[in-house]
Amino acid sequence: MKGLLKHKGWLIAGGIVLGLILVIVILIFTLFAVRKVEINFKNQSTIFSGEAQENIANNSAIPIGSSIFTLNKTYIKDQLEKDNPYLKVVNIESVFPNKIIIHCAEREETYAVKAGESKYFICDADFKVLNIQAHYRDDQYNAILFEGLESNITNANRVNAGGFLEFNYDAELLKSLGQALLKNNKTVAQQRGLISSITLLSKIYPFTATNLPYFEIKDFNGFVTNIYKPDTLLAEKLQYMFATLSQVIYKPNVFYASDLEEGKITLDEIKEDYYLDYTLEIMENNNSELVIRLEKLNTTV
Repeated sequence: MKGLLKHKGWLIAGGIVLGLILVIVILIFTLFAVRKVEINFKNQSTIFSGEAQENIANNSAIPIGSSIFTLNKTYIKDQLEKDNPYLKVVNIESVFPNKIIIHCAEREETYAVKAGESKYFICDADFKVLNIQAHYRDDQYNAILFEGLESNITNANRVNAGGFLEFNYDAELLKSLGQALLKNNKTVAQQRGLISSITLLSKIYPFTATNLPYFEIKDFNGFVTNIYKPDTLLAEKLQYMFATLSQVIYKPNVFYASDLEEGKITLDEIKEDYYLDYTLEIMENNNSELVIRLEKLNTTV
């Protein structure tokens, strides 16, 4: 009899546990089922209007009715960004019991990567392809022309809008350029207004016999700046570049070392063709040496 009662007790306890599990499952798929999706943009969007945002919220990648606990947020992010090239999903927030908020930003046209005579990838700073154009117009409102990458792109023939450019080499260096510009408080619109083109080049250093990359940056005032060893202190070197250019442009006949607070500057006297060649040293370590070369393209300032 005692054994029977004990067995019956276990059955009752098991039934209670199964009942609780069933209640939890029902709650997960009812009370905690996704019922509402909100879109929140971190920056002001010019492309994603109210209707476009509704289309994002209604995307098939967002499973309305599924449990908020089982959302595959990585999959949702990838699908939304693939279907909407100009969209950047910052994060996906779960708001209990049944709402998700997709925090987004609009990707900005930063670079026009030349990949042939009639092919330009219009990319953001992460080299996500926003659209592909057959022609490029060089002005202060369009993306900055980025040259010297034709042989470096590995997926030029198969990437479409919504995908990312892939590179054989210097991929991290290329992506660091946009970050360094932002560290100098240059918005993408300001970058496009200042910089005409960027070219990835390389030079052989005689003492080490190594071939190292550098950036050649042309601005709309006609100056060319070569930034060597860009993998070291790139943001600081860009800071000096902007400071120096502002001095040369607005005070073309005189330049004072005291105009720059840090380091030392040696500057050849500005000649009639406005050719400048100088070195800035911001640390004693030679690996941190900043070498910028500017050349005036026209003969008048």
